[in-house]
Amino acid sequence: MSDADKVDYDVIVIGGGGAGMAAAIQAADAGARVALLEAANKLGGATALAGGLFYASGTAAQHELGILDTPEAMYQDILALNGDSVPHTLVRRFCDDAPNVMRWLMELGVEFPPERLSAPSARFVPRAHEPVGFGAKIAEQLDLAVSKRPIDVARMSRVDTLLTDAQGAIIGVRVGDDEIFARSVVLACGGFGASEEFVARLLPKARRVGDWVWNVGCSTNRGDGLRMAESVGAPLVGENSALLLQTPNFQRDLEVIGPDWALMVNSLGKRFVREDGAYYEISEGIEAQPDSKAFFIFDRPLFETAKPHPRVLEAVKLGIATVSWVTRVLQEQLEKGRVIESPTIAGLAQKIGVDVASLTATLARYNELAAIGVDADFEKSPASLKPVATPAFYAVEVRPAALIVTGSGMPIDVEARVLNASGAALPGLYAAGETVGNLYGRHYVSSGYAIASSITFGCIAGRSAAAYARAQAAA
Repeated sequence: MSDADKVDYDVIVIGGGGAGMAAAIQAADAGARVALLEAANKLGGATALAGGLFYASGTAAQHELGILDTPEAMYQDILALNGDSVPHTLVRRFCDDAPNVMRWLMELGVEFPPERLSAPSARFVPRAHEPVGFGAKIAEQLDLAVSKRPIDVARMSRVDTLLTDAQGAIIGVRVGDDEIFARSVVLACGGFGASEEFVARLLPKARRVGDWVWNVGCSTNRGDGLRMAESVGAPLVGENSALLLQTPNFQRDLEVIGPDWALMVNSLGKRFVREDGAYYEISEGIEAQPDSKAFFIFDRPLFETAKPHPRVLEAVKLGIATVSWVTRVLQEQLEKGRVIESPTIAGLAQKIGVDVASLTATLARYNELAAIGVDADFEKSPASLKPVATPAFYAVEVRPAALIVTGSGMPIDVEARVLNASGAALPGLYAAGETVGNLYGRHYVSSGYAIASSITFGCIAGRSAAAYARAQAAA
């Protein structure tokens, strides 16, 4: 851009979720003039709706609990899980920067008590740091930090176009009829969960669960960033990368953790996963079944004593989750036909279309294990290993259909620069969060990976965009 008078800002950040607010703060702290544009009527985005766990290694919380862990170990674990479905250099940058970003969040006022540290999956050591107040608290503290800086914030401002110069460099954005010029732009405007077009295009695995699919995230996440990046030459990568969580389809609200006290079988009437395992591993297990569905099986005593996981109750109090697996809701859904009942297991199998002999054998084996308190088949914890033996018997179908995180989008490099189809950086364009398509990989790593990677690369994007703007101003 030759006419300096056209420059309204050094950096424009599109999207006011966790990644966008982090980018704006870091850019402002680097001395840049920053505008933060948000399509919704408030900041927070998907971060404010999430559990807020932050995935990092080598942290003070781990040290306090005597957990030996390093960014190198975390890097190797992620590669062992996702292989070449993620660029190794990008994973390395995330692993190295995440603990510093977590410390930065703590300096902003977010608390990560050591006693809340967890390993939802037995795959890796505990790295999921749960904040007091969940994701809403992270969003609140980031919003507060934004307000303390000379950042121009415009809510209800949906950006629809990236402006470029004759050489293809990004020089600003268009919001309706208004053009705003800047030396660099950060795309942090969320994923595409609210876009039927992008879900159909980038998430073909969702077709297997039919009309059960529903977006749990922000209604404003319509793939704007993906559309804009594609329009200036960025490819969209990471097809089928998304977190689809199991749901009974009772109500269009979120309860991440299912009934660990029930038995789960596939359409063949066989167990295939540890029922009290990590929620994302259970969902991926269902996804891997031939028809992408499964059934929770339980008896009358379990029906009458049904209760959710304690962590779910904490989230309910904050208004970011609801409960499905409680007696009241089960009774309501029984009357609506979504909970299937039978006085016998054979009758239940016939009603849900599962082979009678197979389900009967599976249940007999499960009850044997429950009697001795040891799950020799899937290592379910004794506390969750409850017998299913007293009529009546119940079944609830579940499918991986609650769309939580989308991982398809434009590729970035270790400086959060958006890349074109040949792998070169698009001048002046940066991205972080769900707009990024080459960071999540085929398998979701763990609780906290989405938040941590989004905010970490948000920080990187903000600093990189500010540095680019300084260089352009000096040229």
